[in-house]
Amino acid sequence: MITNKRKGISLIVLVITIIVMIILAGAIILSLNSSNIVDKTNEATTKSNISNAKQVTMLANAEYELMSDVEKEGVTLRKHVEDKLKEAGFKESEYNVTEKGTVYNIKSIIPEGFYHVGGTVEEGLVISDNIEDEGQGTLHETVLQGNQFVWVPVENFSEFIRYDFNNDTTIDSIYNEIIPEVGKNREVEKMYASVNEYKGFYVGRYEAGVAEGMGEPTSSTVELADGTKRPQIKQNIYVWNYIRWGGSGSSLYDWYLGNDNENGAVKVARSMYPDNAENKKGVVSHLIYGVQWDAIMRWYKNSGINVKDSSTYGNHFTGYLEKTGLKPNYQKKNIYDLAGNVQELTMEAYNNSNRVWRGGDFYYRGSEIPISIRRYGGANANENKGIGFRIVAYIK
Repeated sequence: MITNKRKGISLIVLVITIIVMIILAGAIILSLNSSNIVDKTNEATTKSNISNAKQVTMLANAEYELMSDVEKEGVTLRKHVEDKLKEAGFKESEYNVTEKGTVYNIKSIIPEGFYHVGGTVEEGLVISDNIEDEGQGTLHETVLQGNQFVWVPVENFSEFIRYDFNNDTTIDSIYNEIIPEVGKNREVEKMYASVNEYKGFYVGRYEAGVAEGMGEPTSSTVELADGTKRPQIKQNIYVWNYIRWGGSGSSLYDWYLGNDNENGAVKVARSMYPDNAENKKGVVSHLIYGVQWDAIMRWYKNSGINVKDSSTYGNHFTGYLEKTGLKPNYQKKNIYDLAGNVQELTMEAYNNSNRVWRGGDFYYRGSEIPISIRRYGGANANENKGIGFRIVAYIK
């Protein structure tokens, strides 16, 4: 009897011990989660996987170069790299290999707070800041809920330079690009570093649209561009036009310096996903730089798209402005109305008081004012129907 009691007591002790261990294990896991150790471990694993994929890719590219024409027959560089990644144990769903043999880890370029809508890196990878849009696809007829961006690949960072595609000449990469001093955040430097690390950046799928409930802009709504009204990047809404770049002048011929802290497109673009602690998204938004516009032009040109004459894929010479993304044939690489509709303000300067416009508009022919051309006007007063802007975002 004494022996049975001891066995019973031992069993109870064992059960209690197991329960205590489970509770302690749960507490430890909660502690790890609260201290972000699990997240950091996952992040380290992802970075390790990316590093390993890069090594496999480099070896595969080098190996392909040494292959004979006979060995290459029927085997593209992309397929060779994909095969080597598969042999190394990488999942096809996680990596996108381009024709140049560059590998993108899809997970690593989908920022926190965004979701993959559809598309590949080469055809135009679309993301949204609304989970309801995840996996919905890139068809024009598909109505999405969130703000949408398209990934612009920059496979070779040495080619991330300003370039005049109409005259085939290089422009100095930094000269005449406005380098912000607001808060000493050095926006352009952070953007360059991000593009170099992730091999690309995000551009608004549509021209910047009006804030929710704002209505169609007019010459009397210029004061709304104070950064308190968040723009939208969605289909079938009014384009946010009648907006200046920035500055405090009131005349088109005002020769005072533009000020990026004054009301205007620069302030509105930064307000979407600002560079501060309050922004919980994995990106920082800003007005598009000239070098970023030219990166899109290079991507287009390398894909066989004519950037010197955009007549066939833009709202040119129609005499009327359209809402965002209305025509499916006005897009390339899932980016709508980059050509035509409104000329778009950029962070590039012609001189101290004038800012560069890109993309052409509905007034002119696409052969006269094509997608790649540079025009300019006063930073302090561009409030008219044919001037708008486009927001970009870099992964932080």
